[in-house]
Amino acid sequence: MGIKEKIVRFLAADVIEREVTAGVRRAKMSLPIMADYDPHGEGYRRLSGGSPQRRDLSTLNQERMFEIGYFMFDSSPMFKGLAELDKKFLFSEPVTVQCTDEKAQEVVDAFRDDPVNNLDIDFPNLMMWLSILGEQVWPVEVNPANGHVTLGYADPSTVKDIIVSAHNVKEIVQVELYGRTGGTGRKLNAIRRDANGGSKTFGRLNGECFFFALNHPPNSPRGRSDYLTLFDWIDSLERYGYNYLERAELLLNFIWDIQLKGMTEEEIRDWLRNQAPPNPGALRAHNENVEWGAVAPDLKAHDYRSGFDMGKGFILGALRRPESWFGGGGKAYQTEAEQFGQVPVKDLEERQLLIKFIYGQVIRFVLDQAAVHGRLTEQQADAGFTVNMPEISRSDTTAMTNAMPQITTSLSLAEQNTWISTKTARRLYSFLVGMLGYDIDPEEEEREIGKQRPEDQKDYEKMLEG
Repeated sequence: MGIKEKIVRFLAADVIEREVTAGVRRAKMSLPIMADYDPHGEGYRRLSGGSPQRRDLSTLNQERMFEIGYFMFDSSPMFKGLAELDKKFLFSEPVTVQCTDEKAQEVVDAFRDDPVNNLDIDFPNLMMWLSILGEQVWPVEVNPANGHVTLGYADPSTVKDIIVSAHNVKEIVQVELYGRTGGTGRKLNAIRRDANGGSKTFGRLNGECFFFALNHPPNSPRGRSDYLTLFDWIDSLERYGYNYLERAELLLNFIWDIQLKGMTEEEIRDWLRNQAPPNPGALRAHNENVEWGAVAPDLKAHDYRSGFDMGKGFILGALRRPESWFGGGGKAYQTEAEQFGQVPVKDLEERQLLIKFIYGQVIRFVLDQAAVHGRLTEQQADAGFTVNMPEISRSDTTAMTNAMPQITTSLSLAEQNTWISTKTARRLYSFLVGMLGYDIDPEEEEREIGKQRPEDQKDYEKMLEG
């Protein structure tokens, strides 16, 4: 075999090997996700990629949802009012965080008061936009010297893909962003608990960005807007109302309808040329052959109101909000909302639980990073904290105050007739006072009473023994 043949065989073998390798790789990449194959050996997979298990919106619909959300907020007074209404109910007062450890409290306060983070102002707005857009991406920067955390923001429309764990579609591993030219840009590791036993961040939250989403199926990480199914309804209702108001000025206009009896068409034209519409307060005279009448258009305003009320009622009903919350209905509706308003209140309380979890995740990450970078000890970071959300539904203090005399009299009579014990009466009274906004610990009150009156202390000790 000559040298030329050897070179040809060598090159051919190399080409064949490359082609076979590429073909095998393409075949493996085309396997369905349910085959649980990890094409790059990275330990996770995409939830997208043509799998029949995919439940994301299409890329076009996802991007269109974002654009409509921004457009509606800028152009629709009803949409903006509903979004801000929920924000005001959920954040009527600032969110507070109480840490068990003083050093941990200092770290959290420094994070919250950072002018870039500005959580008291920015967090309610971020949660409003989570409702409007359905998802939020917050890149983070961690100071390598002391672990101080700074929150950033990435528009959800810049998210190209969400990478989830190969073993758990609910676990988000990575967020891929679009680059400036439309291709893949930054790939941010989602913040999650580190399970690597050999890492210094083991057991603590670590990563490069937070990702939160709403209204998505369990096997789809991409979020849906709270208003996704109502965009067209709100837009149509507002156009319906605007078109009516635009024509409403016709109600203030009228025309003179003049009947000229016995005149020919040419005589009528001659008559009109010599006539002008009478001015207000002017005299007008005519014979029995001329009849004047003012004619105004009938725009069927009653039919318009019925249609508008139907549309508004459907939108507010779909959002589970009473009509009185949106400035309509009058006293009858307000009374109904006060008596049967548990549905919207419970709906907002459920959303507040999610918001509290999100806030808690952020604070947990702040404390974990402070511990990783030596600003806090393990014990200080793990001492615990509480996130306090504003109260959504306030009690009717006037009605409760008026009812207190009858309630206390009933409790006293029940105790005297031995229907209930003194301990139960005190607990019930403490519970009722708590509805007025003042918390009373009945056991603490019993101890204080015992200090003031020794005989009560003896009764209290006997009661405990019993």
